[in-house]
Amino acid sequence: MADKRVYQAELMVLVVTIIWGLGFPITKIAVNNGFMPNTIMVGRFLTASIILTVVFRKHLKYIDKNTIVFGVITGLFLFLGFYFQTVGNVYTTATKNGFITQLNIVFVPYLYYLFFKKKVDLYNIISVVIAVVGLFILSYTKGAGFTEFNKGDFFTLICAIMVAFNLVTNSFFQKKYDLSPIPFTIVTMYLAAFLSLIAMITFDTVPVVTLSNVWPLLFLGVFNTALGFLVQSYALKISKPTKISLIVSLESLFSAIGAVLILNDVLTLNVVIGGLLIITGILITEAKPFKKYKKSPL
Repeated sequence: MADKRVYQAELMVLVVTIIWGLGFPITKIAVNNGFMPNTIMVGRFLTASIILTVVFRKHLKYIDKNTIVFGVITGLFLFLGFYFQTVGNVYTTATKNGFITQLNIVFVPYLYYLFFKKKVDLYNIISVVIAVVGLFILSYTKGAGFTEFNKGDFFTLICAIMVAFNLVTNSFFQKKYDLSPIPFTIVTMYLAAFLSLIAMITFDTVPVVTLSNVWPLLFLGVFNTALGFLVQSYALKISKPTKISLIVSLESLFSAIGAVLILNDVLTLNVVIGGLLIITGILITEAKPFKKYKKSPL
């Protein structure tokens, strides 16, 4: 029964990963519609918080001190991850934003060691080297050198680090303190929405909101955030963060496909080769090819 639950959870994460991949070009549409980064985040996190509260209102009674304290910590990393990802999307392409974000998978094993005391092995080191090479190729343009590694790419790289912290702390706190995924996710959503609202009031100019230009925010709030992070939180409770991050690594592939189909992005040779190297690094650190595994208790 436990194996079936894990399989179902991981399959749900795969579906969510496809939705998350589409989130990159849809975020770009929101930017093109005049919405600034923090306003986009308020739209997605506030929408998600309200939906989760209404749908799972009976679970609110399970919110205790540990859920609030550790939900706030995890929510802070959630906010920072999406803040830098959304700002990065303003200055770089949706395709590059997707590939660089997935570098978070390379950082997960190192944070996994920090929290779970699982040693970093040779595969993790090799994966970092390959992924970094991929990042440089992704950002290189003949005749212009590495000037194509702009501030949008840099912000997205910071996003990847914050996302890695979010993944590992999410799994660590839920498992160590046996927290319920639904109220835990609700707390993280509200914290991210609160911080986004403060940032929006401080830095953003909100455009005129109409049904024709606000739909990307609603899509991101309902599907990418409310549904996506509820499924991820549930999966992290019963599966390993390294395994979930492997599935989520496909997000960059779906973001590239979505960018081509929705935004008509052009996939240059650099983007293709660099993206493939980043994915290769991710697969090496997670799948660990040629390694013989020994069965061990979770």
